[in-house]
Amino acid sequence: MTNLNLPQRTFFDFIYTCPYASEAPKIDGNLREWDRHTLVPNLMGVEGQAAFADVHMSWDDSGLYFGIQVKNKTRYKLDPRKPTEGDCIELFIDTRDVKERRANRYCHRFYFLPAGVGKTVKKPIGRQMAIDDAREQAPPCSEDTIEARLRVLKKSYQMEIKIPASGLNGFSPREFNRLGFTYLIRDTQMGIQTWSSNVDMGVEQDPSTWGTAELVDAS
Repeated sequence: MTNLNLPQRTFFDFIYTCPYASEAPKIDGNLREWDRHTLVPNLMGVEGQAAFADVHMSWDDSGLYFGIQVKNKTRYKLDPRKPTEGDCIELFIDTRDVKERRANRYCHRFYFLPAGVGKTVKKPIGRQMAIDDAREQAPPCSEDTIEARLRVLKKSYQMEIKIPASGLNGFSPREFNRLGFTYLIRDTQMGIQTWSSNVDMGVEQDPSTWGTAELVDAS
């Protein structure tokens, strides 16, 4: 009998209830404004793995906000020419949450590198990138419109990100409040942390492996 060794997360659909940001977080690299209400649940434990990063997410009509802390971090490996081969944060957004196996014009992939200019608070490298084997690529998001700041601490780093509505094709949260969503954090010390699925299941290019972020406004 063949053992397929399928990850346990493959058998579940995951939904994160993403809160409305009544006050937009200041994008300065400091996560003091984030709390447990914005924390995306860690799913690594489903497969008995430990998480090394905390990921927060919220939204408003102007775009999506993320606050990320990678812990136990003391060494960095960065290559802007091959961003996914070093320390890297990737965010995946489908503004229609269709769950097709091939990406379409509503599917977006962004990467962020924990590097930049400055002493403590830095502007990290953050860009949209193409999704392999996509049926159609999303329109490009101008790099200048992406807000991101990095704060390097003694044994961790924090990053805050805003991806603007203008850079998310089809973003219309009052009409379509469910987004396909997942993240992939690569770390040269701790390995890989993902949310809804893992690299072996094609999470980098297959939107059907992404979870869902349900945008709610309790105001």
